[in-house]
Amino acid sequence: MPRHHTLATAALLAAAIAPSLATAAGMTTHAFMADTARQELPEGVLKQILTVHRPSLIAGTIYPDGGYGSGAAFPPDRDMAEHAHWGEFHIAFIDYLRDLGCGAQAASLVPSPLPGRSLNNPVGTIDLAGLSNECGQLIAFAFGTAAHGITDETWDAQFEPEVRDRGEDPNLAGWLGAEGFWGPLAPESPLRQVFGSQYDTLYSIWAVTPMNGIEYTMDVIAIVEHHRQIDSPLLVFPPAERLIEVYRRSGKTVAREQIERGNAFSRGAVQAQASTAHTDYERVRSHMPWASSNYYLNAGGVVSSAHVVAGMYQNMWAMLISGTPAPVAPRIVGHYPAHGQHDVQLRPAEGSWTQHRWMHLFLDGEIDPASIEQPGAFTLYDEKNKRVPLTVQGGHGWSRHWSHSTRIRLDAPLKPNQKYTAVLSTRVKDWAGRPLARPYRWDFVTAE
Repeated sequence: MPRHHTLATAALLAAAIAPSLATAAGMTTHAFMADTARQELPEGVLKQILTVHRPSLIAGTIYPDGGYGSGAAFPPDRDMAEHAHWGEFHIAFIDYLRDLGCGAQAASLVPSPLPGRSLNNPVGTIDLAGLSNECGQLIAFAFGTAAHGITDETWDAQFEPEVRDRGEDPNLAGWLGAEGFWGPLAPESPLRQVFGSQYDTLYSIWAVTPMNGIEYTMDVIAIVEHHRQIDSPLLVFPPAERLIEVYRRSGKTVAREQIERGNAFSRGAVQAQASTAHTDYERVRSHMPWASSNYYLNAGGVVSSAHVVAGMYQNMWAMLISGTPAPVAPRIVGHYPAHGQHDVQLRPAEGSWTQHRWMHLFLDGEIDPASIEQPGAFTLYDEKNKRVPLTVQGGHGWSRHWSHSTRIRLDAPLKPNQKYTAVLSTRVKDWAGRPLARPYRWDFVTAE
C-alpha cells in the first residue's frame, strides 16, 4: 500500500477512536503491558496457558477499544466497548468459563491443593492435554480484556498525566501554539493570532489525528524500540456468541454485528499502527523526549503496570479454578509513590492533569470504594507521627465501582525532604466484601 494511503487509513482510524481515548493507553501498549505481566508470572499452569494461547491473550488486550472505533458510525458500539473495560464484565467472564467447564479443566492441571497463595505448579514442563483448545483460548482472551481495563487505570492515573504536566504535547496545534516555541520572534503565538478564539477548535480537530495523541506516540515507541508490533492476522478472537453471553450475564445486551465490527476495527487499527510507526519515530522522539525515555520504567508505564496486571492475573486464576470470589484475601498490587521512593513530589490537586501528584492504590481485585473511604481505612503520617489531611476517592475517574483503583488527594502540601508513612487498615475490602488479611504500610521521602 502506498505510504500516503497508509497514513490516511491510520488518520481515519484514529479520528474514530481518539474522542473516547483521550486519556487511555494505545492498543499496542496494552498488549505490551499484558504480555510483560505474563512473563512476570511464576512458572506454572497459568503462565503456560497464557503462553500457549498468546494470540488470544493479545486479542483480548485490544478488544475493549474496538467498539470505540466502530462506534464512530454505530454509537451503541461505544457502550459495548466501555462495558468491557470494567470488573463486572471480567467477573461474569470468569463465572461463564466455570459454567463451561473451563475452570474444572484448568484446576485439574494443578497437581496439589492450594497452599495459601501458591496457585501454580513447581517449575517444570506442564502438560496442557487436559485443557481443550477452546477453553485455553477463552481463558487467555478473558485475562487479556481484564489486563486492558486495569492498565487503563494505571496509565490514566500516573503516566499520561505526568507527560502532560511536563508540557509534552504531541498535538501539532499545541506545539506550534506554545509561546515558548516562538520565543522572541513574537509576543505570542502567531497561530493564536491568526485563529483567535478558534484556536481551541483547531486544537481539538488536530487532536483526533494519529500523530497527535499520547497513546499513539507511545505505541510508536513500543513498536520501534521494543519490537512490539502486533501481527493482526494471527490474533484469535472467540466466537461472538461466547462474548454475547458474557455481556448478557453482566447486564448488557449486544449483537453479533457489534462484536464483529469492533474486532474488525481492532485488527485494522493495529495494522495501521505497524505501518506508520517507523515513519513517525523520529518525530515522536523529538517532540516527546521525556515520555519516550520514561515510557517503559516510569510509574504507570510498562513495567509498573505489568506488575499490577500480574497480581490481578493470579486473583483471576484463583477465581477460575476455585470459585468466585477468589479463595484468598485481596492484596495491594501497586501504589504510588513506591515503597522507599525518594524525591517524591506530591501536592494538592490543581486539575485533572495533575493526578500523578496524587497518591494511588491498586488492588488485585475490584475494590469496594466505600470501604476505603471510611475514616481510618487509609492514613498518612509524617515523621512526627501526625496525620496528614487528605481525601480518599475510591474507584477510577470514570467508574466508581468495578475498578481496582483508589486516589488520595492531599488537602495541603507535604513538607520537603521528609519521610512519610502510609497505612491501609483491614477495613479496606474488595468487591465481594472481603477485607485485607493484614494492614499494609509503606514509606517514601519527599523532594527537597
